Amino acid sequence: MERYFLTTAIYYINDKPHLGSVSETIAADFVARYQRKLGKQVLFSTGTDEHSQKVERTAQNLGLPVAEYTAQAAAAWKSLFDKLGISYSRFIRTTDADHVKVVQDMFQKLYDHGDIYKGSYEGWYCVKDEEFLLESDLVGGKCPHCGLDVQHVSEANYFFRLSRYQDRLQQWYEDHPDFVSPEARYNELINVIRGGLKDISVSRSTVKWGVPVPFDENQTVYVWFDALINYATTAGYGTERFAKDWPADLHLIGKDITRFHGIIWPAMLLALEMALPRHIFAHGFWNFEGEKMSKSLGNVVDPAALITDLSSMIGVDDSLAVDVVRYYLCRESTYGLDADFSSQRLLLRFNTDLANDLGNLLNRTLNMFSRYKDKLGGQSLEPKMDVGRVFETAIAAIRADYDALQFSAGLEKSWGLINLLNKMIEDDKPWALAKSNDFVALSSHLATLLTGLWYVANLIEPCMPTVASRILSAINRPQSNWIDLTWNSPGPMVPQVDSTVLFPRIQPDQLERFLSAQTARKASATTQLPSQSPAPAPSSAEELVTIDDFAKIHLRVATILEAERVPETDKLVKIRARVGNEERTIVAGIGKHYEPADLVGRQIVIVANLQPRKLRGITSHGMLLAASAGEEMALLTPMSGLPDGADIH
Repeated sequence: MERYFLTTAIYYINDKPHLGSVSETIAADFVARYQRKLGKQVLFSTGTDEHSQKVERTAQNLGLPVAEYTAQAAAAWKSLFDKLGISYSRFIRTTDADHVKVVQDMFQKLYDHGDIYKGSYEGWYCVKDEEFLLESDLVGGKCPHCGLDVQHVSEANYFFRLSRYQDRLQQWYEDHPDFVSPEARYNELINVIRGGLKDISVSRSTVKWGVPVPFDENQTVYVWFDALINYATTAGYGTERFAKDWPADLHLIGKDITRFHGIIWPAMLLALEMALPRHIFAHGFWNFEGEKMSKSLGNVVDPAALITDLSSMIGVDDSLAVDVVRYYLCRESTYGLDADFSSQRLLLRFNTDLANDLGNLLNRTLNMFSRYKDKLGGQSLEPKMDVGRVFETAIAAIRADYDALQFSAGLEKSWGLINLLNKMIEDDKPWALAKSNDFVALSSHLATLLTGLWYVANLIEPCMPTVASRILSAINRPQSNWIDLTWNSPGPMVPQVDSTVLFPRIQPDQLERFLSAQTARKASATTQLPSQSPAPAPSSAEELVTIDDFAKIHLRVATILEAERVPETDKLVKIRARVGNEERTIVAGIGKHYEPADLVGRQIVIVANLQPRKLRGITSHGMLLAASAGEEMALLTPMSGLPDGADIH
């Protein structure tokens, strides 16, 4: 049997599960179930990343032994994934004994091969993001990602010779243009590689909660180096089955960690003479009602609470509510791009796609079978062949969509089949066929509906496993691999006549209660945020400035003409801006918050009389203004268009 190995990134246990993290896992589960529908044996891994300084500190703050804290946190993630119907083969934890052994084995081999060497690191480190930062990466002296203070560290560490594999990585990318998707992520990474790679620190001497370096008891393996190796552990590194399951067919990750997976991880594998993954896909982020999801804004969607609210409002069990959420997340967006979560869009999808289209089709079919079964007598159930040809053609097109991870497009085609069957009911008018005693046509009509529902249930199973199972149970048909779906039904199909409504339509009063519950959750989360506390007064007169001091700062409006990332860093963006009658180059640390292409044409506010400064060899003539709160950053822009170069008073 053909095998297929896919992974999600593993999740920091310090973070609570949110819509963004579970959407990645649901998408991976979609792929896993789809591949099983193709008859493949699937190895599917997800799990938790548990080693780091911040995990150790959190446990200390809670007064818990760190091992106890990590066990509790990992259990919470696993419990939610089980609730969501995630069909993982392994939920891996980086504290698992076999993983620790694999990390140490790989680290030792790299050291023995001369790919890891002892060195000294001096620079900035963000505890929250577990990331080493250059001076040029900082924004206002703080981490450009989370906005928190950074630590200046100086310690003896071990380094990985990433620079040694620059040429081989570049050649690999050029030979495999489909290695990373979407195309924008591929272009970003190959440009970083072409710009030159530097050796990276891969151990810590000041962090004790981690995998010990096998040949140096005073060092632990850097958390990111440790985390990436989980994929090899899952595949059975060091065991007989490793040769069957390696390499990964798909790494599904967020767009913010592409450099770890697309540069560092492949270089590690090249150094270990191991096969590289076949494909890396970096998805976008979910926004909330037009805003980026953020703890600081209090708009992070809690998937468990969302399921509870849906279940209560609609009057269905949690398993069905889970499928509603799964369907919305997979149908609402083009996978790979950022998407916007909207409570109203979720409920609209429920009422139109699920209640009106699919649910109505099932109910009408079962009701007609109940009404007319006694009149069919010995009529054979032979579905219409012209409809069958449409279904067979659609399956090929849906497979092409799912192979490309275009879930929404494939689901849309599936719904085209559902709507075809609904239209057939209106066109054939089975009630008229029964009245005129045309039982041959009536039996063919009902056979087509039942066969079509059998196909539809199996086609949507990767997205909605509970819904698919209940449809198949209702029509008394089996789960089937797609290759086993045959339009010519082998004998009569006798559905289990059941008047239960699969998707009860949401009424206006229910809608209002649901939206009110979502608003209340957001308000509650916001009021609990420490960032809502009043800003402290200046601690001394030295922190105050006079009006004369402020008058020295010259703020002007500028329009961004071009923007591109600065090689070797994902934080810095080189901007060419028009300021009045002149053009300037400005280097800004906003790359984690804005895509360069999205900046072109925007008006910004800059400090025009700032002393020029070189960043990564580029002279920056000015500084743009931005506001930050926790993980959030927003550029300051005029509320209405102003002439370039206009003074800010």
